[in-house]
Amino acid sequence: MNYSHAPMRLYILGYKTAADLIAQKVIETDRDQDSLIYPIAFLYRQYIELQLKDIINESRILLSEGYGFPEHHKIKALWELASQLMRRIIATVDESAGEYITSEDFAFIETMVYDFVKVDPGSMTFRYPKNKLGYSSLGEIRHINIRNLAEQITKLSKRLEKFDLVLGLLRDWQDEMHQTYGP
Repeated sequence: MNYSHAPMRLYILGYKTAADLIAQKVIETDRDQDSLIYPIAFLYRQYIELQLKDIINESRILLSEGYGFPEHHKIKALWELASQLMRRIIATVDESAGEYITSEDFAFIETMVYDFVKVDPGSMTFRYPKNKLGYSSLGEIRHINIRNLAEQITKLSKRLEKFDLVLGLLRDWQDEMHQTYGP
């Protein structure tokens, strides 16, 4: 389990893969959707949260602003910080990244994050049936289309992977420059 020097990537991949596998099982069998929607949605939300935290961490390192990420579960705030950092990277480090990561990518990610925030702002909705005040965690929501959720997460994942790719390439370039010319 500890073979990677980037364990966050394993967590990110693990949560998404687990959700995809469970969702695919429900889609294929048309069974257990009423009980499996909770872990599916939780795992997808956790995937989003960790992906955003990783983008924040890698962006801060690239921008020489230290490292780390906020330790809360508020994906709206995480998205706002991650998108701000990525926009700064495009503006100050590599403008050509803006041709690869488009405004449509930013808009789609934001829409998906905000859709999750409406239902689960603090990562508790799909963990417990009632909130801390004793009310239903899902409020008035009675149906979530698992097939549509999985399809939208796949689209989201492709866009977040663009962020990952750009950050990875720029970080590799940065490391090479430091090795060649010093910090």
